[in-house]
Amino acid sequence: MERIDPHSKLSHLLRWCEDQAVSDLHLQAQAIPRVRVEGRLKKVDPSICPVLTPKALFQFLEAALSPSTYQQIIHQREVDLSMVHGGTRYRANFSRQQGNPSCSFRRVPSQDYNLADLRLPSSLAEFVNEPRGLILAAGPTGQGKSTTMRALIQTINQTRSLRIISIEDPIEYVFTAQESQIEQREVGIDTESFETGIRNAMRQDPDVIFVGEIRDRPSIHAAMQAAETGHLVLTTLHADSTSQAIARICELYPSGEQSNITGLLARQLRSVVCQRLIPDVHDRLVPCIELMRQDHGIEKAIREKNLTLLSGIIEAAIDQGMHSFDQYLQELLIAGVIHEETARNYAVNRHRLDLNLRGIETTAPILFTGERSAAQ
Repeated sequence: MERIDPHSKLSHLLRWCEDQAVSDLHLQAQAIPRVRVEGRLKKVDPSICPVLTPKALFQFLEAALSPSTYQQIIHQREVDLSMVHGGTRYRANFSRQQGNPSCSFRRVPSQDYNLADLRLPSSLAEFVNEPRGLILAAGPTGQGKSTTMRALIQTINQTRSLRIISIEDPIEYVFTAQESQIEQREVGIDTESFETGIRNAMRQDPDVIFVGEIRDRPSIHAAMQAAETGHLVLTTLHADSTSQAIARICELYPSGEQSNITGLLARQLRSVVCQRLIPDVHDRLVPCIELMRQDHGIEKAIREKNLTLLSGIIEAAIDQGMHSFDQYLQELLIAGVIHEETARNYAVNRHRLDLNLRGIETTAPILFTGERSAAQ
């Protein structure tokens, strides 16, 4: 684990970021430094951090990092690392753009958040009661997928005596074992790859396997094999919707294997939570989620690859704990969590939302009364 020198300029800048509740810091040579606060990108005042030349940015990093890490950044050009600054963890990426150095630091929240802290519905806790199968968190980059999965793992850790093995690249959240036993392995340090890590984990008596991200066919195949052999597997995938997430998995397989992969997904995919972060009435970010759970209709649509049917099945199955992004968006609006303008801006189907708001169409409530209050 790389530790940032507390006497370096980078340390002083990160300390300022922590005081300002910054989630991300972006440094580019020859460009104004920027930070993200509550989802909005802002310029950093030159008095805090001026524009850095390529040489100055390299010196900035060299003074803050160990010689081995600095050499890795110089020679590999693109590097992902976990870092610690005081008591705060960061996920850092170092790269090049137009030949010049660039880096980003994402602050990793402490691991003791639960679903309520993250303003997520308590119904998500039911996911981790599954004895086996695949649970998938989907969404665009930076929308809190990993944080949601971490809250689910923490729920298991606090309530059940299970053996949990995680394979991550890099490790973001360090868990403290409570009721469960937890092992966290980092790709490139503790294991060669996601695929290798999953296959080895299956031989080590796990109940739950967390895979930081499924990126390619080998890691997807290994994750589904683990689910098929009786393990509960939690993982994340970049996708905008449930149907797109399933389609992306299927697209990685040749046409001759499509029936096998759709059959395996239909059997093992227990639930999908697709998440985006949107501004609330206080200009803070709140998760808005689409939720799919396995039932006969879902299983049949996946097996037959009729993915266009999924959104309709999800919307019609509120009584089974499913709901679409727009249904949850409307519920947040009714609860007073978001403004009407925000709901219209983020709606997948604005016309349908307008009809609902005018009372022409209605949907059953999703959030319970207590959850509505908590969401605000």
